[in-house]
This record gives sequence, structure tokens and C-alpha cells, in this order.
Amino acid sequence: MSDNYVQAIQTVDVASGGMKVVELNGRELVICNSAGSFYAIDRRCGHMNAPLDMGTLEGSILTCPMHCAQFDITTGEALSGPVPAFLGNETLPPRIGAFLKNFGMLMQQIHTESIGTYKTKVESGWVLVAL
Repeated sequence: MSDNYVQAIQTVDVASGGMKVVELNGRELVICNSAGSFYAIDRRCGHMNAPLDMGTLEGSILTCPMHCAQFDITTGEALSGPVPAFLGNETLPPRIGAFLKNFGMLMQQIHTESIGTYKTKVESGWVLVAL
């Protein structure tokens, strides 16, 4: 990764706890605002390519909207794989229960890769990303 910084988005356009998609030099990135600190990550989940900007950000933990894999936006590390193993105590119709059980087992077989991160800095109200 170089230290060639590119202007990405104005800081006021990403609320604290929010995320925004930007395209820089042909790359889809998500700019995340974690309590006033800005991070840039690859847009696509390391599990099944879901758009991470549609997930949830709590502190520095981003949860994928598709299968609940979690990532640390500060490092890109995959913290957990997909689909929580415990689905609760509800009794489900047998076919739904079988589907969810099989789906969960299948999702566990797909390895979750860490996501790419990019250095950021803020200058004159802009988030700059090193590409």
C-alpha cells in the first residue's frame, strides 16, 4: 500500500457510527466513522461478497448484513464467521428448522477472509485514503 492519499468524502457526510460507500480509482470502499475516527475498508464481505455498508457498525465492529460475519474495521480482521450457531429457543416448523440447520452448516464451511483496510487521514474537513 502506498501513501498516495486521495480525497474520498467530507467528514460531515459520515455521521458518527455511520458508513458511506465511495469509489476511488476503481475500488469500492466503505468509509466508517467510529466515534470521530475514520477508517476505510473494502466494501465486500470476506465471506460471500455482501455489501458491508448495508450492515451495522457498533464501535469498531462491523456486522455483515447477509450472514452476520463480524470484522474489526481498524485491522480488517475477521472476528467471527457467518450465522450465529444459537438461533434461540423458539420452536420452528420442522421444514424451516431443517433448512436453517442445513444452511448454518453450509455457511460454516465457507471460510471468512479478513477484509482490506486503507490508511486514512483528515485534512480540511475531508477524509483522505491512501491507495
